[in-house]
Amino acid sequence: MPFIFNDYNPPFIFKNKHFNTIAAALFRRKNKLTYQRKRFVLKDGDFVDLDYVLTGADKIVVLIHGLEGSSDRAYIRGMAKKFSQNNFDVLAFNFRGCSGEPNLSLKGYHMAATEDVEEVINFLQQENKYASIYLIGFSLGGSVVLRFLSLVARNSALNKVKGGIAFSVPLHLVEANKAIDKWENILYRLRFMMSLKKKMKQKQVQFPIIELLPSKWEYNFTFFDDFYTGPYHGFKNALDYWEKAGAINIMDQIKLPFLLVNAADDSFLSKYCFPENLANHNSNFYFCKPKWGGHVGFMPVNKNGFLWSEDFAFQFLSEIHEKGNYVR
Repeated sequence: MPFIFNDYNPPFIFKNKHFNTIAAALFRRKNKLTYQRKRFVLKDGDFVDLDYVLTGADKIVVLIHGLEGSSDRAYIRGMAKKFSQNNFDVLAFNFRGCSGEPNLSLKGYHMAATEDVEEVINFLQQENKYASIYLIGFSLGGSVVLRFLSLVARNSALNKVKGGIAFSVPLHLVEANKAIDKWENILYRLRFMMSLKKKMKQKQVQFPIIELLPSKWEYNFTFFDDFYTGPYHGFKNALDYWEKAGAINIMDQIKLPFLLVNAADDSFLSKYCFPENLANHNSNFYFCKPKWGGHVGFMPVNKNGFLWSEDFAFQFLSEIHEKGNYVR
């Protein structure tokens, strides 16, 4: 479904997809804001850390970071500041093991890991502080947001969830993994794998009874998802995980208004990650495919310190909130 917005047309240097991606990740100045951290104990005894910005609003936006990110990433802080300055409370969700402290179980997080998010959203519902709950996710976090929104249609208890946004999402995991395996993405791949390897070493210390790390480490997602993500999260192997966890499988089940923003030049995505046809047949689905943007890029910041993506996200959720434009 179309949505009126200001086109993203960055300065020439940011029309280079890699420069845009890297500049946003490494060189963007983080917005200053003070989080209130609360540790949330999960049903299985593990925990996630939740970072709040509380303004006294009756609506809240839950921000979910990408692979090996955290609430401290510039793109989370930027979005948190944009919404908290505009009459929203904010909850920046940290996946297990991403808040600066190892989690307590072998279980981690992945593209379809909605269980922990669902526990937190159920808590927000029961707390009865907010009339409306929205979610915004980035990359892996965007996949989790889409999958969670598909669950809302089958769970009447989640009646305060009103919609969401996903940025830079590898919807079709089999094909997206072919894309990220290309030579042009080697630096990103190495950065992810070095971070994940460090966490696996921590888990090996925590759980010495389990021979977790293979003798030879390969720096690609097929290797990592074969030995850890798949087997330790209910999948047979990497391919089984990719085939079942891709958000493209469930997007037609979402009954709330949601926005997907995937840049056409995102080197992490394949042609299967741009579902124009689905958007044309789903009145709840708003799809935006900017020509530029890279992966969770959308630089530079404007005079107010925000990205185009942050202004766009606020515009979308504000209009959805004001119209009450959702169908259950």
